[in-house]
Amino acid sequence: MNIRIVLNFLGKLLSMFSLSFILPLIVAFIYDESVFPFLLASLLSLSTGLFLSKAFKTKGEFESLRHKESFAIVALIWLLMSVFGAIPYIAHHIPPIDAFFESMSGFTTTGASVLIPEELPKSLLLWRSLTQWIGGMGIIVLFLAIFPNVARRSAVLFQAEYPGVTLSKIKPRIRDTALSLYKVYLTLTILEISALYILGLSLFDAVNHTFTTLSTGGYSTHSESIAYFSNPYVESVIALFAFLGGMNFALIYFAFRGNFTMLRNSEFRVYVAFLVIASLSLTILNLDKYSLLDSFRFSTFQSISIMTTTGYTTADFDSWSDSAKLVLLMLMFIGGSSGSTGGGMKVVRVYLLMKYSIQQILRAAEPRTVRAVKFEGKAIKKEVLDDIAAFFVLYILIFAISSLIISLIGYDILTSMSATAATLGNVGPGMGLAGASENYASFPESIKLLLSMNMWIGRLEIFTVVSLFIPSFWRERW
Repeated sequence: MNIRIVLNFLGKLLSMFSLSFILPLIVAFIYDESVFPFLLASLLSLSTGLFLSKAFKTKGEFESLRHKESFAIVALIWLLMSVFGAIPYIAHHIPPIDAFFESMSGFTTTGASVLIPEELPKSLLLWRSLTQWIGGMGIIVLFLAIFPNVARRSAVLFQAEYPGVTLSKIKPRIRDTALSLYKVYLTLTILEISALYILGLSLFDAVNHTFTTLSTGGYSTHSESIAYFSNPYVESVIALFAFLGGMNFALIYFAFRGNFTMLRNSEFRVYVAFLVIASLSLTILNLDKYSLLDSFRFSTFQSISIMTTTGYTTADFDSWSDSAKLVLLMLMFIGGSSGSTGGGMKVVRVYLLMKYSIQQILRAAEPRTVRAVKFEGKAIKKEVLDDIAAFFVLYILIFAISSLIISLIGYDILTSMSATAATLGNVGPGMGLAGASENYASFPESIKLLLSMNMWIGRLEIFTVVSLFIPSFWRERW
């Protein structure tokens, strides 16, 4: 491990990250609120970044950047962003652990909260939403889009931040891909803000909810979440953009250019199929609580919100039947598509894992027959299938250990399992004491740190973070 390269790159990223505090600082000035929290956070981030980039300056750092350094850079910058992003909360007299939890939940687009939105100043609410918008597309993607000098070794960084099954390379160069993805992201952001504003939301609410919808984050400016507006048109717009946020952004990019490849894309079809099946199942299961129309309205919205890991609520699903809760819990595990802002295991992994399992069953029955697992007409390499199997095992193992620890503290099994699934899958609201009408404020600090770790691991899809805790990963001189 070349630590100098890692620290130098972290310094450059932190210096750039310091600019993210400018927007909430301007909002604080407009609403006559204190600008000190954001000024302090920006200066600390900038000074730390400049120190690291100057103290550990190296020559040809980008040419010698390997997968090992890339994993360390990506994992550590997400941790550092959450630490520096917590400063505005701490400056507003929020306890440090709570501030770190809220910041980590924001950047990882989890949406699990320990705060009451109505008690926060507007500038802090905007910062809270902005952290999700930044985290949705990713800090590394933004860095690659802005700085062309890293383009030569940018693929390993891109892959470390988006370690899905396939890299959605929509342009020959990774930097051009990053720019194209951000153009799509910005276009959708402007469209949703406009739609919500036209439907009657204040500009402030429209901006905040757009930031947290497209990023599939789910932070709201109201404790009641989207139920506060009690407007089916608002719900429809938010559900639509959450659905888009859960899609592979490469497909949206091609659609903007008139190429609707999504209609032939296997992952997209499975993504839609899961949502349709879940929505119809929940509609039927909730008929004992609502009329047919209301059941369809609440069930469809909640299916989209949970599967895309947005985490908005329009109904207290904690009061739904056990069968309905089980459907939602399954959606938490599945998550969005690869190349999306959604969390979870990702649709493509679930799809390929199902195909691989069927192949193994057929292979046991007919050992002499050779069958390949195919995706989009191409045979998937065994190494990729091994990665998916390893990811699944690790995901379930982390889920089981985390759930066990929370239950040993004294929480019921529903709360323990759903809180773990909701944070590991970057969903946000769980069930029980972590349910839609509750938040995570009542959990002890040790559990908040554990759940923050889950968010970090889940956002970077396990391997990038877990590798940091393997001693052999670091065994190499400077």
